[in-house]
Amino acid sequence: MVEWGDWESEVKFRFVPYSKYYQSFLAKIFYKIWSWYDSVDTYLINFLYHGELSIPKTSAIFYVLHSPATLIPKRYDFIQVEYQKNKNLKFISVSKFVKKSSEPYFPSNSNSVIHHGIDFEKINQKTEYRNNGKLKILTVAALESWKGIQHVISAFNSTIIQKNFVYHIIGEGPYREALYQEIIKYNVEDHVSFLGCQNKIESLYCNYDIYCQLSDGEAFGLSVIEAMSAGLPTIVYDIPPFDSLFQSDMIIKLDKNNDEDLRNNLLDLLSLHERQKIGVRGQKYVSKHFTLEKMANNYYDLLKL
Repeated sequence: MVEWGDWESEVKFRFVPYSKYYQSFLAKIFYKIWSWYDSVDTYLINFLYHGELSIPKTSAIFYVLHSPATLIPKRYDFIQVEYQKNKNLKFISVSKFVKKSSEPYFPSNSNSVIHHGIDFEKINQKTEYRNNGKLKILTVAALESWKGIQHVISAFNSTIIQKNFVYHIIGEGPYREALYQEIIKYNVEDHVSFLGCQNKIESLYCNYDIYCQLSDGEAFGLSVIEAMSAGLPTIVYDIPPFDSLFQSDMIIKLDKNNDEDLRNNLLDLLSLHERQKIGVRGQKYVSKHFTLEKMANNYYDLLKL
């Protein structure tokens, strides 16, 4: 159970009773009961696969797309079929990249873009940039091949990178063993560490010097925004969605799969001035464009139309 804290009195929680089997069927029953009891006008949903299809088709339904079609094409095939059955179904994409990837499945005029927003008060800000020993690089991600962690590890197959940097990886996933074999391959066990899953990651970004997210297929990249809001100079590939989300003077964009480009940029960040310049620019940008308030207002404006 998630501890949500205090909510407005008009916010109500309802929970489908847990069942090891027939969970989707059980959910359909409760969704039908709640829909009748609450007399809902608009639904905002994040899944279609766990009983949500029982929601009355006479209501306005907004389905939030958190992944591009290139990553989960079979799910988009399923969504397309359901859209043909119910043209009241509308979509909200978390980035222009997600919207663009969905165009073969349903019309773009049924799809709005609303970026994620973050609560800056919950993220510890980096208060000081310093050169004190090796610089610490961080990635926060599920351990899957498309997250690109292996490309950062390969950069450590260089004596000068080993001499000046360490790399910490926060997260778990099915690709962990393959990543560990990469670490052994380059003999960098003393320089690259798995930290597993961590609670309250918002308080940890500020302890690092550089954030790196070389993923290919990211819908939005929330951890990138969080790291930038903490003031970390951040490295990504110059591919969607990052190519359109950020200008090049506030984030470092690399040519995809160019290990030499990554090493050169890491060495440039040995300069305290360069890290601070990029970190502060990125922090100011995300604090203006990706706030929780802006996201909420965009949702309110869309839902009240």
